[in-house]
Amino acid sequence: MEAADDEIVRQVLGGRRNRYRILISRYERQIFNLMFRYSRNDEDAVDLTQEAFVKAYSRLEQYRYGDRFFSWFYSLAVNLARDWYRRKRRHHEMHANLFQEAEAPGHISTQEEQLEQSQEMALLEDALGQLSHVNREIVILRYRQERSIKEIMEIFDMGESAVKMRLSRAVKQLRQIIHGLTENEK
Repeated sequence: MEAADDEIVRQVLGGRRNRYRILISRYERQIFNLMFRYSRNDEDAVDLTQEAFVKAYSRLEQYRYGDRFFSWFYSLAVNLARDWYRRKRRHHEMHANLFQEAEAPGHISTQEEQLEQSQEMALLEDALGQLSHVNREIVILRYRQERSIKEIMEIFDMGESAVKMRLSRAVKQLRQIIHGLTENEK
């Protein structure tokens, strides 16, 4: 049986520091993906992921038991990523290229279907890249990582209606962007 995040935090703060590795293994991929969406390259994403885990470790005493650890940690990581992005943006412009996560594609029977799927994914990546960082993260958390509205509220410190409104507007904006991109291809 897997230990709950709260219990692991208690153990780490109680001196069993090696237990922190469990939290790293649970959330490493999600945090790396977040950092990759901001940095657009593996090297910076790895560095930012490591920095996020170090920062969370140093602030474990601030975590409130009973809250979702993931929400607390993801919020910390988002803030770290935003700060990094602001610093980096001063030096050069970033290009939108989201969803570089390695995912096993579903069963594809022909090369034509595979090409169509990759074109659709590229179209979605382009559209997501045009959303604000907050809206993009809300969409990804809700639909890609299947996080609840409550968790998203905690991560972004927003009310339920604000999260739902941003989500609704972001989805509507995505549809418009995708429609515009497909019209331009014709």
